[in-house]
Formats: sequence, C-alpha cells, structure tokens
Amino acid sequence: MIKKMKKNFSLPTLFAPAVVLAFLTLCFGLSFILNPDRPITFFETEGALEIITYTMYGLAFITALALHRDFINTPQQTSYVLFLVLWLAALLREMGIQHALTSTDTTAIKIRFFTNPNNPLSEKIITAILVLSVVAIILKLLIQYTPKIIRGFFAGNPIYWTICTFGGIGILSKIADRFPGNYYKATGTHLTEATEIWFKLVEEGGEACLPLLFAIALWQYHRQQSSLKH
Repeated sequence: MIKKMKKNFSLPTLFAPAVVLAFLTLCFGLSFILNPDRPITFFETEGALEIITYTMYGLAFITALALHRDFINTPQQTSYVLFLVLWLAALLREMGIQHALTSTDTTAIKIRFFTNPNNPLSEKIITAILVLSVVAIILKLLIQYTPKIIRGFFAGNPIYWTICTFGGIGILSKIADRFPGNYYKATGTHLTEATEIWFKLVEEGGEACLPLLFAIALWQYHRQQSSLKH
C-alpha cells in the first residue's frame, strides 16, 4: 500500500503545484526588488507582471504548435482545437476585449451590462454569442473529461494533477479578485496595501500561471504518448 502511494504521488505528480508555488514566490520577490517602496505596482496594469503574463501566453501557444502532432488525426483532435479556442478567449480577455465590446459601459462581461437598458442591443447580442460559445466549450470539455480527471487525480496521474491545479488556481484567483471589493462593501474600510498585495499575488500571479499550466499539461501529455509508443 505504501509503495503504491509513493508510486502514485511521485515528483512528476506534484510538478505543477510545485511550479505554481515557485512562480508565485518569484513574483512576490520581484515585486519588492523592482519597487521596494510600492511593491504592489508589480501586479497593477502595465506593471512587470503583465509582460510576464503575455510571455506565458506566448509560451503556451508555441508549446501547443510544437506538440500538435500528438493531437492531429487522433480522437483528441477536437479537444485540442477547443483548448486553443479557450486559449485565445483567455488571451483576448487579458487584453481587455470585455471593455472593447461595449461603447457605453465599463465592461461587457457583467450581468449589469445585459440588464442596463442604455446599452445597445447589438452589443448585447454579440457579447452573448461570444460568452455562450465559450461557456458551451467549457461545458463540453467538462462533461467529456470530468470522470477521467477524477480518476486520474486519485491515481496520481501528473496530467490530471496539472489540470486540477489549473482549476484550483483559476478559482482562487477569482476569489482573490472579489474579496477586497466585497470586504469594502461589508465593512466600509479598504484593505491596507500590505494586505492587498497578498490578494494581488494570488489573483494576478495565479492568472499568469494559467497559460503556463496549459503548456505543462501539453508537455506531460506528449511525454505520456511518447512513452506509450516505445
């Protein structure tokens, strides 16, 4: 039993969580090195982390192209294309497409945008089509892969641990994004900058990790397929 657990939860299994921890630690350190007086600027728009984030998206795209032979003309070809579509959607969101989709509001990807009668119907229709398309792709992939992810996670499969890490970091980044605003609404007091930087680290640093984790999952799948061929 102990030998089986050691085999399942080996170093490759914990690779993705270890990379995330190292990445966030690096970001935290760089924030103080680059701007000791106001380290939180590292995580703000047009800060150094934004450059790192786009670099991670580029790395993910290059990895996907380099390893495309693992997916083309296989049962995974459709999933590969859908994951690339989600990569593009995430990149466009990072670039601010939610602001470009509306001419009368601050962002289009909010419930208030659709309920505001002052926003043009055409913009609502275009945004709804885009959002529903992304949601449909996510639901399709979840339905298709959730049983495999659950089994793979408990079996210690490195690919599925990377996928679960991806999902966990995505959820945590959203919680960290909402918490400061919700805290202010509940208490009428803003978080101190020393406290807020931790939430920025999880939110912005976590989002920067997502394309990196995508690239890691592709690389792990490639290694797994290569081992099956030999």
